[in-house]
Amino acid sequence: MVRNVDDFDFCLPSHAQGVLEGLQRLRTHPKLSDVLLLAGGREFPCHRGVLALCSHYFHAMFSGDFAESIAARVELKEVDPAALETLLDFAYTGKVTINQGNVEGLMRTSSQLHFPAIQKACSRYLRQQMDATNCLGICEFGESHGCPEVSSKAWSFLQENFEAVSQQEEFLQLSKERLAVYLSNEQLQVQEEQSVAEAVLRWVRHDPGPRAQFLPELLELAHLVSLPDQYLQNLLAAEPLVRDSAASKALVARSRATVSSGEVSTTPQKLSPPQKLEEVLVVVGGRVLEESEDEEGGLEMPAAPRNFAFYNPKNRQWIALPDFPDYNKWGFSLVALNNDVYVTGRYWWGGVQHLPKDQPWGCDAGTGLGPPPSTKQSLLLYLSAPRCATLHGLIYLIGDNTKKVHVYDPEANIWQKVQLLHTLHENGGMVPLGDRLFVTGGHWKGMDGDYRVEMEVYDCAKDRWTREGSLPCLWLFHSSSSIFMDTSKWTEAFQGDHGW
Repeated sequence: MVRNVDDFDFCLPSHAQGVLEGLQRLRTHPKLSDVLLLAGGREFPCHRGVLALCSHYFHAMFSGDFAESIAARVELKEVDPAALETLLDFAYTGKVTINQGNVEGLMRTSSQLHFPAIQKACSRYLRQQMDATNCLGICEFGESHGCPEVSSKAWSFLQENFEAVSQQEEFLQLSKERLAVYLSNEQLQVQEEQSVAEAVLRWVRHDPGPRAQFLPELLELAHLVSLPDQYLQNLLAAEPLVRDSAASKALVARSRATVSSGEVSTTPQKLSPPQKLEEVLVVVGGRVLEESEDEEGGLEMPAAPRNFAFYNPKNRQWIALPDFPDYNKWGFSLVALNNDVYVTGRYWWGGVQHLPKDQPWGCDAGTGLGPPPSTKQSLLLYLSAPRCATLHGLIYLIGDNTKKVHVYDPEANIWQKVQLLHTLHENGGMVPLGDRLFVTGGHWKGMDGDYRVEMEVYDCAKDRWTREGSLPCLWLFHSSSSIFMDTSKWTEAFQGDHGW
């Protein structure tokens, strides 16, 4: 089409939304709708085009060689009318409210009728609402409705929080087959060695009549040979379920004999015992401060640097971990996701700044922890290199350029100040560990230019910061996170430089 110099292009921005809202109003006029959906004894006037745009199911129905493609009335069998009404409202408005009362119905019906946008929204809602009271039900629901992202998240939650989940009513209502599947998971993480065995006993006690027969099979999955002899002795002496079952009693006795003798059982173990985890502070070191630095660019790097370690607050020791693969990288961010440590970001080397694309690096600690919560709230205050962490539902914020610590309460929607840090902590990290906050980072000390990389610990109950000591190396631009680890598997003391 040839355009003239006096052509005028007009666009009404509200046209698309206005048409959609108009179609919604026209649904109440039988002569202006072209199909009537029937479900559960209810009638829903609609427009084929609108339905086909939002649902693969209706697109195939109305565009194919089916009787429904030209029928004025279409009956939808085994479809929840309440959920269908919500889906149709979404098709005309683009809006939907998902809550605990309707999420299962919406997920089920959107799967039946292939509304992909609602399926994704329900999946996201279920993942966000997951906790110890509902993760087992959500796992089975996700599996039965073809939502692998939901069932996968539920499996991960179960692995990371087995002890809490096993205390819930949902756990006691599990079938024997489903319980065996969960107990067979090699990635279950527990803080007490006997937690799996105790969970089995609780499940049997809930309905001992039909369940007692399954006790020997389920105890086999509890790795009795890894439990303390005293616990096994108590089972034999004081647990009625074990005493009343010859097979269970024999199993516990054999396991106790193995534990007492220190011999390895001749019966091959199908699964490794659950991991006994401790929460530790992980630090990935950045650039090492050298005495001489070439102003034209670059540092002379040590031949064999070590740059990855964890701190155990129980024994106050630093233990070495496998080194971060790119020693020159620094200025990155660190996060624990499902208890794996992921590092990504930027680094500076030879005077050139790089922004690596799709180059995350992960360290599998063999355990699991979920990501921390986040917030969109902000503080109108300049902070150099701000760092934040969450503890007990509050968000703590610090910066390199100040000793001030700010805390945000999302319930009250207010920012407040807490006790000042003892010193500045530049280019470091802040992470919750147990019931305390650990802050790491460096500062110049004295007129001689000495540099220290130290830790402070905040007790929120007492509103008090205390000095915890120094990091084992003079790490600049490092990051930190807390994870759960089997600390008995790591024994090499970290040989740092404490001669500063």
